[in-house]
Amino acid sequence: MDNVLEIEGLFKSYDGKKYALKDCTFSLKKGEICSVVGESGSGKTTLLRLIAGLDRPTNGCIKLNDKLVSSDSHITPPQKRQIGMVFQDYALFPHMTVEENIGFGLKNSNNEKISDLLNLIKMNSFGKAYPSELSGGQEQRVALARTLALNPNLLLLDEPFSNLDIGLKSELRLEIKRIVKELKTSLIFITHDLYDALEIADKLIFLKEGIVFQSGTVNEFMTAENSEIKKMISNLKKDAKHLLNK
Repeated sequence: MDNVLEIEGLFKSYDGKKYALKDCTFSLKKGEICSVVGESGSGKTTLLRLIAGLDRPTNGCIKLNDKLVSSDSHITPPQKRQIGMVFQDYALFPHMTVEENIGFGLKNSNNEKISDLLNLIKMNSFGKAYPSELSGGQEQRVALARTLALNPNLLLLDEPFSNLDIGLKSELRLEIKRIVKELKTSLIFITHDLYDALEIADKLIFLKEGIVFQSGTVNEFMTAENSEIKKMISNLKKDAKHLLNK
């Protein structure tokens, strides 16, 4: 089975009436990068929480490596899913050094692994630094390394570029893509910014009001006939032209 993740007919309602997610179905292959795009309230965070095991679906199921982990009657706890999640605020421990943050989840102190991860994120000289001494992009890299230390099969990133300026965004997008491809780890990241998605994703899922409105490869999105997708692409091109002319 090539699929790391399989989601079938997923529904989520918090009050039994209104659905935050409706009939969501898609799969993710090993080493694939998938971006879930949508406006605030479209169901992106709900989907991420369901995959992570933080919420139980109302209907439908989630399989990881062909094993059922979530349904309306069963849920495997987050710590048993081999999933790594990096939150929007990075959640680094301020009283710990970079090395200590990266090694926090390891059962035994593994200096070689920590050193390898510092090398992977290109922060070899920052091992003794504290989070308060780092830039936003560096904090994001450390949070990513701490998650990778646990060898997850699947990475989940929540708006990983939202708090960064344009220059850092561009740099970190390339870094995350390089790291994920180098380790052959699968990645799902949610964003409201279509440009972020088009830059590094292999496939995209566009959520609207809890429904998968469009899904496919980057090329399929760029050539989509759907009028709303066309409008999004057109606006993106205008924004890019504006930035280049600054």
